[in-house]
Amino acid sequence: MNASSTWREAYLGVDVGTSSVKALLIGSDGEEIASSTARIPLIAGLPLQAEQDAEVWWQGAVSAIQQCLASAARTRVLAVGLTGQKHALMGVDEDGHPVAPALTWADGRARAEAQHVRDVFPAAGRRVGRHAVPGLFLPKWLYFRERAADAAARAKTFLFAKDYVRFRLTGTYATDWTEASASLLFDFRRNTWSSALTGFFELEEGRLPAVLAPAARSGTVNDAGAAETGLPVGIPVAAGAGDNEAAALAVGGLDAGAVAVTLGTSGTLVAWSRIRSSASGLVWNRHVLRAGYAATGTVLSAGRALRWIRDTAYPEGTRVVDVLAEAKAVRPSPAPLVFLPSLEGERSPVEDPDATGAFLGLRTVHTRAHLARAVLEGISLSLAESLVLMRAAGVRVDELRITGGGAASRFWRRLLAAASGTPVRLVGQVEGPALGAALLAAAMDGQGDARELARTWVRPGALEEPDAGEVERLAPLATMLRAGRNALRGVRTR
Repeated sequence: MNASSTWREAYLGVDVGTSSVKALLIGSDGEEIASSTARIPLIAGLPLQAEQDAEVWWQGAVSAIQQCLASAARTRVLAVGLTGQKHALMGVDEDGHPVAPALTWADGRARAEAQHVRDVFPAAGRRVGRHAVPGLFLPKWLYFRERAADAAARAKTFLFAKDYVRFRLTGTYATDWTEASASLLFDFRRNTWSSALTGFFELEEGRLPAVLAPAARSGTVNDAGAAETGLPVGIPVAAGAGDNEAAALAVGGLDAGAVAVTLGTSGTLVAWSRIRSSASGLVWNRHVLRAGYAATGTVLSAGRALRWIRDTAYPEGTRVVDVLAEAKAVRPSPAPLVFLPSLEGERSPVEDPDATGAFLGLRTVHTRAHLARAVLEGISLSLAESLVLMRAAGVRVDELRITGGGAASRFWRRLLAAASGTPVRLVGQVEGPALGAALLAAAMDGQGDARELARTWVRPGALEEPDAGEVERLAPLATMLRAGRNALRGVRTR
């Protein structure tokens, strides 16, 4: 037998997340070969600040890729796909060096700028598929230009998180249409930057990366990228997609009725829609597929809220899985308790960058386990409210297909099923965005259409049907949550 026949061919997906960078090697048959994770820090010293150094993204990618390759002997990587956190604003100078730390999606300081965009561009929801909130690219550009004028002037090009990693791998400035269409500067008819909007907001179109289809070839690994990561020189890199859209691809959430759910730092719902609406509380971006749109609802603090309750109420060293176990074990209190998870403002179901979190219904009978359970229930109920908005906008919702770190908890999956009254199906690969990126790399490499590849590669798992008793128990908590959110509108902490 020829020795070369024992080598496996694979596709590499890299997910540049908020708290970690993940690398995943998938064989050409859709089977996982290896995966790895590199943790990365977030700079959050000031109120609403959430910055990251771009070098942290790159070094996290290098570490994750190296680990992945090291644990996959005799594997030939055919192509690379990229995904990651959306909405980051990060400028590089003419030599490709970052001019300042990146403002991530979670940075909420551009409140005045978001209001300015809404004031001067009241038709934004209809024109670009969403209303302006502080975490989006355009308000952050206005904030950056005003408060870091010297750095803004030195920025030759602005890149999103995964696209900076692309630049370091290939030397190419490019992005994809799922990422660009979330910026408030996109022309949906032409699938590229809107010259009218970039001109109006004084950001030259030449300072933005080229916009490509997700499965398009964006460049090849160059000598410098290969030297640092261990990848072969010359292998192609797909344009990729934003993390939520890549996750939707990875769970098979591509057809009407199948809604992709990502339980990560944030909690996100993505559903394919034939039409684009301007319904408040939802976002309408370009879908990873050429036809249709991605109707998206986002609860900004999901895994972040769970880690917050762990860090606040539990001894140092407590694991998240231990918090989940205690929340599952405690019996729901006869005194109703619900958590409003708006720890860093909110996108869905109500767009409110000033929203704050709260426990509603606190009594002396409640323990830390009750608090932990309330956090999980509040996140689940908030996600369920976005599903109500989707249905009202004409989006079909039959089944939730779940991925992300929180998906590993059957208890949380069952809570979500009961809160939404919708079956929840676990997909075999819990790190969905990285799988979606690898799938786009395979599509670029000629393995097949992305939709058909997803149907072949995706491994649907256990289905959790809504429990009638839990549906009944959670219904009044949903009412409490909505009432509390409305009551706290306009209440500010600063």
